[in-house]
Amino acid sequence: MARREVTQYFDDLDQTPLEEDAVHIVHFAVEGREYVLDLSAENAAKFRQDLQPYMTAGRAVSTAGRGRRKAAAATGRNNQSREIRKWAQDNGYKVAARGKIPQEVYDAYYEAHAK
Repeated sequence: MARREVTQYFDDLDQTPLEEDAVHIVHFAVEGREYVLDLSAENAAKFRQDLQPYMTAGRAVSTAGRGRRKAAAATGRNNQSREIRKWAQDNGYKVAARGKIPQEVYDAYYEAHAK
């Protein structure tokens, strides 16, 4: 019996189904707590637009030296996903071939590759 697992992506805000190449991964932090959203291009743009007045008024803070990685910009596909998945599998983490990569894996990867 053959078995095939299929990963379906959804916009975290409105639950709209998304194709893999249409997922925009948005990392952000509020009061020291980090968050990740999978969004459509439209919702990612709206998110950035809604935050723009606060980002303009605020100050960017470097996270260097605190043992945490910088949040990635809200872009299309995260180009490092394959590399991170490979590293995670080689280092004993269980990660799916597709879909969200757990935050603990991101944290461990960036800690292991800190300069």
